[in-house]
Amino acid sequence: MNLGPFLSTGRRVASGLCFISALFTAVGCGPSVKAPDPSKQATISGKITLDGSKPAPVDSNVVFYLTEKSTIVAGKVDVLGNYSAKPAEKETGIPAGRYQVMIRPPEPPAANVNNKDEYNKMMMQGGAAAKPEPIKSDIPGKFHAFDTSKIVLEIKPGPNTIDLDLSKL
Repeated sequence: MNLGPFLSTGRRVASGLCFISALFTAVGCGPSVKAPDPSKQATISGKITLDGSKPAPVDSNVVFYLTEKSTIVAGKVDVLGNYSAKPAEKETGIPAGRYQVMIRPPEPPAANVNNKDEYNKMMMQGGAAAKPEPIKSDIPGKFHAFDTSKIVLEIKPGPNTIDLDLSKL
């Protein structure tokens, strides 16, 4: 039996696959994203307190929004009230500009369903759309949204340390 024609076809297919693989490796699988200019980038960190000394609750969220570029930067508060904000999109980074700020309490824990009866009860009360018990928070409600917090900060290129005492805002 002469397998020559089949081997030849197999080699051509393998050769074609190698070419396509090399092409994707050389060209990439999509458009490249230009990194932000480091000289125009910022970092944001600081501390959030409720009265100058008492830290905001652990896992509270501090969110910065730059309206002109639709940029969101956020961080979580640690046990000491400290936070370090990170950009929502790495390719955008944290550009300098005037940011609106909101501070929200931690998210409530997910519903815990241990058995079929608890599951059925939860589903009868609205299922996944049912709201869990809100977390009691010392963060005043006015800080929970951009339009009511009234906090607007100028973020400069380079490091920015933003300490916020909510009792003074």
